[in-house]
Amino acid sequence: MHVDYSGQTDIFDPKAFSWPVNVIGVGGIGSAVILPLVKLGLASSLHLWDPDFVEFHNVPAQLIYRASDVGRAKVEAAADVLQPYLSPSCELVLHQELVGPQTPLSGVVIGAVDNMKARSDIWEGVKFNPDIPLYLDGRIGGEQMQLLTLNPFDIDAIEYYEKTWLFPDEEGAELPCAARTVIHPPVVLAGHIIAQLTRFARDLPTRQYIDVHVGTTQFIVV
Repeated sequence: MHVDYSGQTDIFDPKAFSWPVNVIGVGGIGSAVILPLVKLGLASSLHLWDPDFVEFHNVPAQLIYRASDVGRAKVEAAADVLQPYLSPSCELVLHQELVGPQTPLSGVVIGAVDNMKARSDIWEGVKFNPDIPLYLDGRIGGEQMQLLTLNPFDIDAIEYYEKTWLFPDEEGAELPCAARTVIHPPVVLAGHIIAQLTRFARDLPTRQYIDVHVGTTQFIVV
């Protein structure tokens, strides 16, 4: 059945966007962003990267997973949800692994991981990679979310990212166990990720840094 995307093409035209998209980590952030990505009408390929399995505590805080998915590989459970909405020309590629420093990547990369070691490994594969035009690094802690958007060839952006945003995990803020994860921040962050992607697709400037605390409605954009 033909899907009509004509109402959105001034914002995102699937026919004019040929880059593959990689979502690395399909937990809190990744599970919230992949369905909107597919709903955009991606016409090339969507790569999902995650070695983990669905656990009971994932069900309330990770958007697409159901209690019946517990024990399944996250990428496989995610694929079941996405398949009915995929454009016929979009290839869904599952990687039950995380990206390492030597993993070959191409296309837009969305980092949706929850630790600095994984971020550093992704960054090694992204920086100065001629096949990657855009890197988005999403982060969440409790009700605060941050999104960094970079051109991997912009020297100033690289210096800013490495000096300011790559640090040991122990330097991050420690949150109470019962306040670390809830459903609404990743949903908000997913909307900002999609917005940045659509701006990139229209050759519009992207925002380098977005910081939102959804509990207090504080909002910072650079």
